[in-house]
Amino acid sequence: MRELSRRHLSRILVVLLLVGVVGASLGVASNAIWTDSADVDANVFSAGTLDISTNPTTALVTYSDMAPGDSTGGQSLTVTNAGSLDLRYAVTMTADNTDTLGLYAELDLTIREEGTDCTTFDGNVLYGPDLPFLLTGNLIGDPTQGADAGDRTLTTASPSEVLCFKVDLPIGAPNSVQGASTTAVFTFEAEQTDNNP
Repeated sequence: MRELSRRHLSRILVVLLLVGVVGASLGVASNAIWTDSADVDANVFSAGTLDISTNPTTALVTYSDMAPGDSTGGQSLTVTNAGSLDLRYAVTMTADNTDTLGLYAELDLTIREEGTDCTTFDGNVLYGPDLPFLLTGNLIGDPTQGADAGDRTLTTASPSEVLCFKVDLPIGAPNSVQGASTTAVFTFEAEQTDNNP
């Protein structure tokens, strides 16, 4: 009886051992899975450019030996968005008074959109008339970040516009500005319009 129990026990152990081996091999087989992957490549990013340019770049309105009543007449300036982003711009000005005679304060500056042409000088007024040069200040819009009243917009779809500038020495200019001179700098300051309300 004891021997029978041992045999019986041995068989049970052998069966259990075989079940364990089979189960282990099935477990190993279930871990052998197939895999695959796919790449999405060529994800290229580039930053846009903000670039404003003018033509001419210097000596837009000049006049030597002005007398009261003289005028430069309308002079054209093309402003161009030469970058890849839409932009808005403002125009500021500085003038000097190195001789302390104050000619800058006697000159009248007018800026217009181009109408028929700058010689005809019949477009919408953007600055002036009868407003003097400024030692420093805003002429068109405001260079402060964000959209401001008077700012001009140039898109990549419509990248340029013509502005007309005219400077007059009024007939009533005082005798004190004889021989006086002043030099002005017009600065075109641009900023992106995208994500910049």
